[in-house]
Amino acid sequence: MGVLTPLFFVALAGLAIPVLIHLIQREKKQIMRFPSLMFVQRVPYKSIQRRRIHNWLLLLVRMAAIALIVAAFARPFFNSGAIDTPTGTGAREVVVVLDQSYSITYGDGWERARAAAYDTINGLGPDDHGSIVLFASGAEIALRSAASGERQRLTAAVAAAKPTAGATRYAPALKVAGSILAESTLPRREVVLISDFQRGGWRGEEGTRLPAGTTVTPIAIGGGDDLANVAVTGISLVRSTFSGQDRVAVTAVVVNRSMRSLNGGQLGLEMDGRPVQSQPITVEANSSTSITFEPVTVAGNFLRGTVRAGSDALAADNEFHFVVTPAQAVRVVVIDRTGGGPSVLYLTRALAIGDAPRFETTLRQPGAVTDDDLARASVIVVNDVEVTAALARRLQGFVERGGGLFVAFGPRATWASDAGDGGVLPATAQAPVDRSRGDAARIGTLEYTHPVFEPFRAPRSGDFAAARIYGYRTVMPADGAQVLARFDGGAPALLERRVGEGRILLWASTLDLGWNDFALKPVYLPFVHRTMRHLAGYSEPAPWLTVGQVLDASFGVTAGQPATGTVLTPSGRRVSLDDEGAEVLELGEQGFYEMRGRVADSVTGVVASNVDTAESDLTPIDPKEIVAAATGGPDAAREANASAAPLTPEAQEQSQRLWWYLLCLGIVLLGADTLISNRLSKT
Repeated sequence: MGVLTPLFFVALAGLAIPVLIHLIQREKKQIMRFPSLMFVQRVPYKSIQRRRIHNWLLLLVRMAAIALIVAAFARPFFNSGAIDTPTGTGAREVVVVLDQSYSITYGDGWERARAAAYDTINGLGPDDHGSIVLFASGAEIALRSAASGERQRLTAAVAAAKPTAGATRYAPALKVAGSILAESTLPRREVVLISDFQRGGWRGEEGTRLPAGTTVTPIAIGGGDDLANVAVTGISLVRSTFSGQDRVAVTAVVVNRSMRSLNGGQLGLEMDGRPVQSQPITVEANSSTSITFEPVTVAGNFLRGTVRAGSDALAADNEFHFVVTPAQAVRVVVIDRTGGGPSVLYLTRALAIGDAPRFETTLRQPGAVTDDDLARASVIVVNDVEVTAALARRLQGFVERGGGLFVAFGPRATWASDAGDGGVLPATAQAPVDRSRGDAARIGTLEYTHPVFEPFRAPRSGDFAAARIYGYRTVMPADGAQVLARFDGGAPALLERRVGEGRILLWASTLDLGWNDFALKPVYLPFVHRTMRHLAGYSEPAPWLTVGQVLDASFGVTAGQPATGTVLTPSGRRVSLDDEGAEVLELGEQGFYEMRGRVADSVTGVVASNVDTAESDLTPIDPKEIVAAATGGPDAAREANASAAPLTPEAQEQSQRLWWYLLCLGIVLLGADTLISNRLSKT
């Protein structure tokens, strides 16, 4: 017999307190003064030293109740000693870890994997317990610690399991199995790992060590090297314009992962579920090839495309889904003093060349900017003009609502605000600096971590220092402004400031040849494009995602459409998402997810989901490598069983839970004490 917290027995000393008080309490003599004692009979005084206990039953009940409660808090248990059963005997806690990644479907692998799980369940002894853990990229417990007599439940859990579109990851499965075994009090612990043991699913993860004494039994499910296995591992999309319509050319990469060559196969392209093209494919064993289809017209939003490579022993990687939508042009309004001419020639030509995205340019004089221009524009360029206070307020409102503003501060530029200090601009412009005599200024320092300059950080990706600056404006940065570029003398050249939901960029020179030759340099064109994309908040929508990534309420929704509230999965299941996108959905199926609006259940976005094509690489790993990492060595489990390690006191107490019965009995005695006290008080 043992206890986990023996110090609680110190409280038993309190049982003596009521007994001592009851026994040593002396009777107090009370003296009363009386005028005459001649008529009072004399009675001799007898001192009573100690009082007697009259209600022994009541006292014993109370003391027993207190003793039981104290004993319950001490958490007693019967010491069962060490596990001295020989190796291979004793009850087992068996965790069947079943791989349900899509690679297990190679050939008849899934049927053989489930058959191995059934054999393990049928091999459980009368005292054994079994658990079922299913895993792919994550792991879940299908059934936890069922007794051997519940084999029907264990078998039903395996029968209900289905392969998923996820990739193989062994670490989560081993961690879940370890948590089950750590809570078991049975003398033997065993993990039966049923998988195809792909090399890509094991990265030598730390933290996958199973409890001491655990035996890991791997069951490898191989599909055979003679089966065909062709995978479409990716696509690339090249956009073009023909007769005013957007077109896209699809190039697919096909990999042959089998040991025999593929001749005479067909690779098909489907758009919105209809076959449109087919190309013959020939791929040598363990090699790859790329095939380009003829361009197809992108007729409307959310055009669903699928590249399909027929069928073989592993069907999940034979198709690749994508979604294309007509390119959304970025609308740019250029405010120029002439409404066109040499001052905006280089800027408008640079914007006309852009096709990823396409820029729609509108020229306006300062007094001709309409509310419709501000409502339709994504970016406004103020090109070296005088801005009145009224126009400044309208431009500020445009930026606060999420628009982008680019201000080129040349020799004629002014900005009249109500405060008289430039208002929301990133800097206050001061006197011009003339560098036309002597050495011209150069652009010296760039903030390469900023999205505008990030593409130029690689070697030989563009030289801004080649531009010669003959004049620029001295500017004083405002609070909250970030300097993105400086001239070689240290003066700020390009600054940014966030205002409301939008951004403002200020360039301290001109965009034409008036103060510099920047427009003649190769970096001018990509600089203008990156700047407009950044100010517009433009990002190319991803044509596909991968199973395992997450999807929020706004992903894949066309600009201007309200955030969706419901997602329709490829299997037809509806999942609700909230307005703010706080709720996310993990992609677990292969196919197309539809984003549905709350009004008329209309489709507001479509997202393509593909399997992780790295999973189609069936190169195996030696199961002993995983066993050694999970158990601490190939012989660790056998040595732990042979050493007859004792159960910890905590494990024994947790399995017996004597404190619960002692506490309940103590409470019952306290109730009996109340009944006895009430009965004695009436007599």
